[in-house]
Amino acid sequence: MVFLRRRRACFIAICLIYLSCLFWHKASGFTGNPCSPGARCPRIASAAEPEESEESAAPSLDCITPVGPFCPFRSSACAFDSELGKGMTELTSSSPEFAVEMSRMQLDMRIGREPDPIRMQKLADGLEASHQKWEGLMTRLQLSSDFQSREYFKLAMSHLDGRTLADLGKMVQYQVDCMRAVARGLVPPAPPPGLDMSPPKEGLPSAAASPPMIEAEPFDSSAFTSQVVREEYDALRRDHRQLISMGEGYGSFDPLGKLAFLDQVERVEERWDIFFGRLGLIGALSADYRQQSSDFLSSMGLSPAQFRKLLKRAQNQMRKDAEAERS
Repeated sequence: MVFLRRRRACFIAICLIYLSCLFWHKASGFTGNPCSPGARCPRIASAAEPEESEESAAPSLDCITPVGPFCPFRSSACAFDSELGKGMTELTSSSPEFAVEMSRMQLDMRIGREPDPIRMQKLADGLEASHQKWEGLMTRLQLSSDFQSREYFKLAMSHLDGRTLADLGKMVQYQVDCMRAVARGLVPPAPPPGLDMSPPKEGLPSAAASPPMIEAEPFDSSAFTSQVVREEYDALRRDHRQLISMGEGYGSFDPLGKLAFLDQVERVEERWDIFFGRLGLIGALSADYRQQSSDFLSSMGLSPAQFRKLLKRAQNQMRKDAEAERS
């Protein structure tokens, strides 16, 4: 029983790693005309200043700006009606049911009850099929010429805490084999040699449910009473949208061009940080928005600083890749 219980605990940790990557798609799943005065803004997660080890310090904010997976402007490759967007939506739509089944397995494990073999087999089949689809989508993101696609891939990999797609594939297949063995009354196989089966150090989503929705608007009615503020806001949206459009050809840039583009991304992020920071100082940021943002990150097991650290880690890896092309 202890032998099986250890393997079930390991399975739950690995399934949560898998869910953590899927849930980033949930983060940006908004619709409508984003970030326009009076319209609902993107789902932006609460975050604070990243750690100094990530080589870049943002202003001390209690919320992040529309960057990374929360960017309201989508490239054609990452549009929600694109083939990639539809594929990710299909996977994330099944995550609540998947999470409920994992929660039930956790409860069974805690009370020493053997899980139902039919449920175990069904969950194993679903996990294997979903991972095959997810792995295909991640490979497309990795090989895409589009900046936003590559940034999403790097963020997902950063959340895997140094593991590769191949490592996750081995972990998932091992758990599928263990679940099928238990469902058939057989002894589960030994784990693959040399494979780290521990959960990531930073961030695991809750096994109880999918992330809560962020529906509050980030700014209250006083935010755009000034014409100067409105013009700055419109300029930021215009520049950011143009940058995302330019990034659709990121893969064709030479190494110096990629580094220059990443510098532009960083400057836009800094402008958003400053803009949000000033509105926060005058009390124009919605309290509901801040709370819902915080709840979203908490559902993923992340603190605000940890999220900023993951995003900066992903972008720094893109810089390293560009630098490697120069050598």
